[in-house]
Amino acid sequence: MKEPHFVARKSPRWARWIRDGSILLLIFIAISAWQNRNLLSEGESVAEENTVLVSLDGEKYIMKPDGQKPTVVYFFAPWCHICKASIGNLEYVDSSRFHVLRIALDYESAEQVRAFVDDVGIDAPVYLGSTELQSKYKITGFPTYYLLNEDYAVVDRTMGYSSAAGLKVRTWLAD
Repeated sequence: MKEPHFVARKSPRWARWIRDGSILLLIFIAISAWQNRNLLSEGESVAEENTVLVSLDGEKYIMKPDGQKPTVVYFFAPWCHICKASIGNLEYVDSSRFHVLRIALDYESAEQVRAFVDDVGIDAPVYLGSTELQSKYKITGFPTYYLLNEDYAVVDRTMGYSSAAGLKVRTWLAD
């Protein structure tokens, strides 16, 4: 006697799309959590000391809370291709509601940073960071973004590419 064989029913296409999309979303979330594991924690304050930054144009900026506007801090390296692709997305952050700081780290010279800035066409100030600043903010990869509230407590943080839409959503949620 022949044993019956079972034929697996094929799932509807929409069910496979949902399954596959869910798997991709979980992978994305896991990778993001792994990348962010060593960054400053949400709620952690970085306001204990004032840090003076110097821009490529020689302007000084004191990194300190002003009690009025949150701050988006973007750390990049001039050799980083992802930084080159993402730094322009900061233009979509509403500068009337947020301070936006672009800080170069892991560079060989100011000329290297200037070449990066000229290549991507940044008109806003770009500041030169230091190894101390990199250590203070626990920067281990580029680009790294921090969203700080008016008192310089970490509201959000991420490492890697962030789209213009992603930045708009993050800053919108910060309000």
